[in-house]
Amino acid sequence: MMTMRFATIAILLSLTSASWAQDITPKPDRENPALAAASDGAFLPETLSARLGSVPVFAFGSGGYDSSRGGPLIDSAVEVEIWGPFAIRAQTTYSNDTDRMRPSIAGRVQLLRQEKHGIDGALTVFFKTEGFTETEGEIETFASVGRRFEQVSVIGNLVYGQDPEGNERDGEVHAAAFHQSGRVLVGLDSRVRFAIGTQHGHAATTEPKFDLMGGPVATIAAGPIAVFAEVGPSAFQLADNPTKVGVAALGGLGAAY
Repeated sequence: MMTMRFATIAILLSLTSASWAQDITPKPDRENPALAAASDGAFLPETLSARLGSVPVFAFGSGGYDSSRGGPLIDSAVEVEIWGPFAIRAQTTYSNDTDRMRPSIAGRVQLLRQEKHGIDGALTVFFKTEGFTETEGEIETFASVGRRFEQVSVIGNLVYGQDPEGNERDGEVHAAAFHQSGRVLVGLDSRVRFAIGTQHGHAATTEPKFDLMGGPVATIAAGPIAVFAEVGPSAFQLADNPTKVGVAALGGLGAAY
């Protein structure tokens, strides 16, 4: 497992170092950094942006409620540009499956940029722990692609996650589309997650067999501050239990510099 990780990192470094020298890196918008970040999808609740580096650092926090699970929605993240195509992201998310906060750390790399390749593309690898005091966790790999068409942007994620031993596995699909008019962005954001299965005879866990969340999302950005909100349907299923359906709503505050 460690050999595979190092091999993957080496391949990514070689690919990005070869292409980044000829790439076009946008200059940060010093007057409206939050709007620049929001235009890239940085404050979307469900979908991970495919574009890095428009601002050196951004952060957000959000909270809400999911009636299908009967529990809160809590999320916060900070992302910092390190050098060229590389960034680091730290995140903390409340898990209704385990009733605890789950911190995570990720490395992100820009592989494609629209100015040169016609689309934006990024790869992100997360390590998510079970809690603040537990070493067990999950590795998630996000492949993100996006494109901007004047005032309309679309972003998609394909995600694969598993524990370090490969015993429990899941896949996710995230998709978002939004229209920008001045400082206001309005669109749709969604996420679908499904369990791929377990290996080696491991028993079922509290992780859902299927879950879905999404709906209309709106963001208003001015200067370094952005405010966003989303409301829409949610659903999840545990093992062979009936699927529970409800409504999820959340609001958040972001900042960029």
